[in-house]
Amino acid sequence: MQGKLNLVFDITILVVNRKKDGCRSGIYFTAANILDEFYKHPEFNLSFYCDKKLIPAIKETDILKKYNCPVINYDDMTEDDWTYVTLKSKRNEYRQAKKNFQKNLMAIKMLLFSLKLKLTGKNKPDLSKYSEVNAFFSPCYRIPEEIRGLKHIKKYTLLHDTIPLILPQYFADVQKGNSWYLKLVDTINKEDYYFTNSESTKRDFIKYVPSINPEHITTTLLACAETFKPASPDKTAAALKKYNLPQDKKYIFSLCTLEPRKNLIRAVKCFIEFLNKNNIDDLVFILGGGSWKGFIEQLEREVPDFDKYRDKIIKAGYIDDEDLAPLYSGAEWFVYTSEYEGFGLPPLEAMSCGCPVITSNNSSLPEVVGDAGIMIDWDSDEQHIKAYENYYFNPQLRTQNSEKGLTRAKDFSWEKCVDLMTKEIGKEMTND
Repeated sequence: MQGKLNLVFDITILVVNRKKDGCRSGIYFTAANILDEFYKHPEFNLSFYCDKKLIPAIKETDILKKYNCPVINYDDMTEDDWTYVTLKSKRNEYRQAKKNFQKNLMAIKMLLFSLKLKLTGKNKPDLSKYSEVNAFFSPCYRIPEEIRGLKHIKKYTLLHDTIPLILPQYFADVQKGNSWYLKLVDTINKEDYYFTNSESTKRDFIKYVPSINPEHITTTLLACAETFKPASPDKTAAALKKYNLPQDKKYIFSLCTLEPRKNLIRAVKCFIEFLNKNNIDDLVFILGGGSWKGFIEQLEREVPDFDKYRDKIIKAGYIDDEDLAPLYSGAEWFVYTSEYEGFGLPPLEAMSCGCPVITSNNSSLPEVVGDAGIMIDWDSDEQHIKAYENYYFNPQLRTQNSEKGLTRAKDFSWEKCVDLMTKEIGKEMTND
């Protein structure tokens, strides 16, 4: 690579999920860790891009404090841009408060204001600031329209999965045709360059998105943060106490959203059957992440005697980043039998903490877990129960898979991931 390259990193997803709550997903943490590595690389002069509607929210994050990088499209924010942002913020405020009259009135104001900008041409961005930019990287969203038309900029997007195309029934916004994901897919083309988080995801995009150029796809396996490592029993006890979780019981752990694709209803039902079949009373199932009400109601419908086991299924809710490693470390095993995954960070996090894992044998999960865990059919109750029994009654197997997981997890690192991205960006720039 000759000299430094001017790379623009899209931080929009980091601003969207700026609040520490259950809305943060693997995509957020992936973007955050990749940014950390790009920032370290001496090959780049790094700057940021953010969706203009979110620029005021950057002050609610520590991004500008943490990274000494300018937001490239901040300085050209006009008075009209700020007016639009204010209107949108007000509309969201009314929406959350369910003030329908104000919400509708604000929607009309926004529509009229948008039309005004379009008719006067004041919504056209100043493109001169991009004249020295060499490459643009998006960790998830589509390349912004103003960037797409600039031929001198190489465009790179990290593709996470094709799950909304394979399993659209789980995505209401996709079924309605109104989703950021569909907007991304619609802009995929044969000229731009793409990174995929697994070979499985690469194969899926080639299969389901024919507009992509297979020669422009590079697989860069993800990693988990360095904070994921075995924690002491004292730290586990402190984390259990913090979330009012039982400290006198052994537990298994799961960390995911409670969307149907994650298959958590089956995992919990099979856990109850496992307890009942083997007359076990010293083990609970701790669930991290997601909303609780609809989930527990579905369990009540599907498990007739659920009340007998209610104290065995414990919802921890959103868990702070610093408490995840202690909870992984203290678990007897970790359960993640998803129907489909683009990568699957939680099993890798668990392995990095020495926690034995049970995962599905589909999609990208074999690339992550290899032979370091128990892999089963996601839709088999029998295999779920058998896997629970294998770990519960065989401590040697737990120890063996704990050690295998720790060893395998060392093969994954954000440094390795971003080094490969850097190499590909540099290669394409050299070949240009």
